[in-house]
Amino acid sequence: MTSFSPSHLDVIERRFVAMTTGPNPLTLDCATLGCGLPVEVMPLDQVRVLLLKRRTSWVTKNAVWQELVKRAHATPEPWTTVAAGMMIPGLKHIAGKLGDRFPGDRSDLDSEILEGFLQALDVADARAQKIYAQLYWAAFRRGHETCNREMRLAISRSELTESISDLRPTGGHPDLVLAEAMLSGVVTPQEADLVSDVMIDHDDRSTAAKRLGLSRHQVACQLNSASRHLVDYLLSGSSRPAA
Repeated sequence: MTSFSPSHLDVIERRFVAMTTGPNPLTLDCATLGCGLPVEVMPLDQVRVLLLKRRTSWVTKNAVWQELVKRAHATPEPWTTVAAGMMIPGLKHIAGKLGDRFPGDRSDLDSEILEGFLQALDVADARAQKIYAQLYWAAFRRGHETCNREMRLAISRSELTESISDLRPTGGHPDLVLAEAMLSGVVTPQEADLVSDVMIDHDDRSTAAKRLGLSRHQVACQLNSASRHLVDYLLSGSSRPAA
């Protein structure tokens, strides 16, 4: 039976539920925030439900999110996780909208969307108006850019595979063709290593990233650049032996 590992969004949701339910849930004193919030101390999972309601005004949402940003900046743990948990419905909505455009593992897209949110949270101005919308669109933009990058990479990978296949009768094993390209200065040794592992041997990119001490984003960028250079190199006939 195939087992599926939870994505980073799933992990955040589970941590949020654990922290906001049970006998000692994390709470928010809504009475001190005002702005249409109930005059009571509320568990944060209930605050999230309130913010998701259509009739809840942006003023009310903004008051809560300004407080969440302040707390995340002052006490990153647990409030960064709490803020991410509060945004999980929105982040999953983004993943659902973009999922059909993403050619890779959906959990990678989830991770990029979460990373976009967390980076925006880190630099957000807690006094800003409609700050929740800024955080949401930062996550959406990261997801959108990731889809575009991965689509370009998938196209480059296809072009590279076709080009190498065309060269096999004369150019030899794909790794030999790749070695020639590296010696010619078309790609760096690290880029050649990535292309060999990920595009030729079909290894997992996360594993390659850990082995090289790179982020998934850095691996994707290097693969994208290397594959385009290799396609141009192969199509120019530079790797074909002289007649």
